[in-house]
Amino acid sequence: MASRRARLAGALFAVLTSALAVTATAGVSQAAGPPPARFGIRLLQVPASEADDPRARVYIIDHLAPGTTVHREFQVANEDSQPLTLSVYPAAASISNGVFQFASGHAQNQMTTWITLSKSTVNLAPHTAATLTATIAVPHDAPSGSQYGVIWAQEAAKGAGNVAIVNRVGIRLYLSIGAGGAAAPAFTLGTPVTSRAADGSPLVQVPVRNSGGVALDVRGTIQLADGPGGLQAGPYGAVGVDTLAPGQSHQMTFKLSSSLPAGPWQASFTMVSGLITKTEKVTLTFNGTPASAARKSFPVVPVAAGGAGLVLLAAAAVLITRSRRAHRARHA
Repeated sequence: MASRRARLAGALFAVLTSALAVTATAGVSQAAGPPPARFGIRLLQVPASEADDPRARVYIIDHLAPGTTVHREFQVANEDSQPLTLSVYPAAASISNGVFQFASGHAQNQMTTWITLSKSTVNLAPHTAATLTATIAVPHDAPSGSQYGVIWAQEAAKGAGNVAIVNRVGIRLYLSIGAGGAAAPAFTLGTPVTSRAADGSPLVQVPVRNSGGVALDVRGTIQLADGPGGLQAGPYGAVGVDTLAPGQSHQMTFKLSSSLPAGPWQASFTMVSGLITKTEKVTLTFNGTPASAARKSFPVVPVAAGGAGLVLLAAAAVLITRSRRAHRARHA
């Protein structure tokens, strides 16, 4: 028994060590064919109103009133041993299905037409960098609401034949437009549901809803405790970051080790977006059935569950009444 626990503990340690390797970047690179040239882009300025928000150190995040003009400095760097020419431009983006979606090519939206860059082309010697300025001039008649985009630094190269290879890295823009102060960020969590992937790995899905007034990037981890034989596991990171516009919802997914016993486990979820951190606890079993709540129920879903409970109670009352009437009729 002891040796079996030791083997299981060793397997868990190997899985958990790999699960801890989570990285975050200021943008995204897009490439086809050979590996991209080694160049990067980073934001140099953070607005005072967002100084405490870690997201604002890598993305342009701001609330702007119509008629406002702001300037944001950023840097592009050539980390390669060869000279490099980059084109720099703003392009459109959107948020859907829990993902920050980049438009193809140089596609524009309303917000990107407000952006002027100090340079559209940058020539960089090996291991050098250049500082550029993005000027965002919001028109006086700009509509209220959220706007999304990307400032791209791009290298174009030729591949085999007539194939064009495009490498680009970018800084996301999250702007909210309107009079007064920025809307408060907030999100809520629904009740977790467990299942198993095709390879037998336990899956946990937690509904996340943006209940605030600005877009969020929500990261999550799960820690397991009090499992069979007192086992513990985790933390495991979510499969990805959930990006949600105001009012949007998405299922945050955690894929765990296939060697984990079915449970039950005491699971602790920690979800973070900017300055907001939420920690919730439930009891989980990985047998494909919905998770059972423990000590503290998650918000959102219990509202619907409560309605279902009232329907079930009403149905039970009807059945009891009919049974009593039938009993009296038989004995009349």
